[in-house]
Amino acid sequence: MNEVIMGIIHHSLNPLGGAERLCVATIEALKEQGWKVVLATTDQTNWKKVYSLWGKVTRPDKEIVFSVPFRGFTIYKRILTSALAPKLFKEVDVIINTHGDVLVTNADITYMHFPTFQLMDAGYSKYSHGFWRLYFTPYYILQNYLSRKQLNTLLLTNSHFSASVIRRVLSREAIIIYPPVNIEKYLRLEGKREDIVVSIGRFSPEKRYEFILRVAKKLPNIQFYIIGSIANKRESQEYYRKIKEKIELEDLKNVVLKPNASDKEIMEIMSISKVILHSRLYEHFGMAVVEGMAAGLVPVIHRSGGAWTDIIEYGKYGFGYISLNEAIKYIEKALKDYYKFNKIVRKRSTLFNKNKYKQRITYVVKKYVELSR
Repeated sequence: MNEVIMGIIHHSLNPLGGAERLCVATIEALKEQGWKVVLATTDQTNWKKVYSLWGKVTRPDKEIVFSVPFRGFTIYKRILTSALAPKLFKEVDVIINTHGDVLVTNADITYMHFPTFQLMDAGYSKYSHGFWRLYFTPYYILQNYLSRKQLNTLLLTNSHFSASVIRRVLSREAIIIYPPVNIEKYLRLEGKREDIVVSIGRFSPEKRYEFILRVAKKLPNIQFYIIGSIANKRESQEYYRKIKEKIELEDLKNVVLKPNASDKEIMEIMSISKVILHSRLYEHFGMAVVEGMAAGLVPVIHRSGGAWTDIIEYGKYGFGYISLNEAIKYIEKALKDYYKFNKIVRKRSTLFNKNKYKQRITYVVKKYVELSR
């Protein structure tokens, strides 16, 4: 088993999002088995930036970079990672695709976070209408075709929700492996809790922060924080300005925006808060929800997606809403009964830690290697 060389394809680690954390955890898990790991990417990894945000991580033995000579067109750059596969085939025994888009050249194992091409048919997605639909259409056609053609890749995914969509659109079963969430630092958080509601996620239209402003307007005596990164994209910057202007226009003194907050700031706010409010529809998983629960915050989320089905298990470990009035009702209930729920949600969050992910991915990869011989 030790002579097996693993190849991992991921379009870029530099966004430092949930998919990238999963990729790094996969590298760590495979290296701990004594396997050599080769990472193939279209963007030279800024390891200094990775270390500054996530601390010391396990690096691959080798990194192959296929540079893309243009900026923008992010989803199409992801497809270009296919050009890396032939190079990997010469060096490795198993190829694992951790960014999830289906490649022109197949991978042995694909962690499909969500069948991305399906977003064009989803009414809640920006890709469903206008300019973005035109931009997305060629990608939709190619990914739809490749996903149905490549039936021999072993599919993994992040939740029962994502697995159900994969089953519906691809007629394929996917193995559910919950992504690794960095909960340890949040589990240690303690502070004097106040009636504070927190929302965490990058500034992007699909996060629906306008809904949070509507909730805050109805609950003027409760403090709300919206914590999010602003990407170097016009869309992200414009959305932040839109939310900021709306707060000023409606004079919402109980809402504070924290753009690009430091880790210290985030931890300080979470240590004194009671509720994490998640407004995105049909979230595929919801790492921010798990992080909030680990910090002792009671989740109030939209009744859809993986956060509903897998994280809070249909309301067993938090509250799910559909309407504005339901969201308000459950926030008030979560604040009132906070000490009844805080230990329960913290314990629930431990189901999604990095070690559990590493154990599961290692088991699946080992079984794949054994059956392939």
